Amino acid sequence: MNYTSIKNFGPNTLSEVNNPLTYCLTTDLDSAFMHGGQTNVLRPHSRPCQLFLSEYCAQGWDNFCEVASQNQNISFPNSMQPQYHGYSSPGITQGDILTRNTAERKYLIQMINGQQVFEPFDPVVANSPMISSWSPVGSQNNGYGYGSGQMTMVPIYAVNPNTIDNDIVMDKILTRPHIAKDILVNIYNTMKRVNTLQNLKNTKLGNFYNIK
Repeated sequence: MNYTSIKNFGPNTLSEVNNPLTYCLTTDLDSAFMHGGQTNVLRPHSRPCQLFLSEYCAQGWDNFCEVASQNQNISFPNSMQPQYHGYSSPGITQGDILTRNTAERKYLIQMINGQQVFEPFDPVVANSPMISSWSPVGSQNNGYGYGSGQMTMVPIYAVNPNTIDNDIVMDKILTRPHIAKDILVNIYNTMKRVNTLQNLKNTKLGNFYNIK
């Protein structure tokens, strides 16, 4: 028998109540009243929310991102970290986690040994937007776990020297560099390797690197 996919049910446009921001920028209790039992998975600190918000804010930092970046809760981990044995800094706030994860999205230019995988933000909403993560090439674990013989993913980061001084995400990182020191080192090494490091001279990031 042929079954109709869930994407063929319901409206073609996303209603306001099903916008991921209504799951991710509220409290667990408020989200539960609005969305029901699905909030057991889609809580503000959940992996789907961290994936969605990091991608959303990487595309353009707005007031929603700013509000989320002020979250001082330190009770929950960074669920994006297991994707490629990324840097972990215990005790950072949910706001710091958003800033760091947004930087991972925004400055990534290549993921060596990685493949991007997609899934719906809310699988029970037919037209829920897709969120993405990275998994080792050939794996089926959507970023979780590392089997024997599985290749380690290696992110490559870089920035645009012409726009970096107007980059709110980088401003936040330079204020709290400990939350993304591996990203800062990666950017330095990448741009030095391709001979573009000197282009950062006289920028905020260049001054942080002490480029003369």
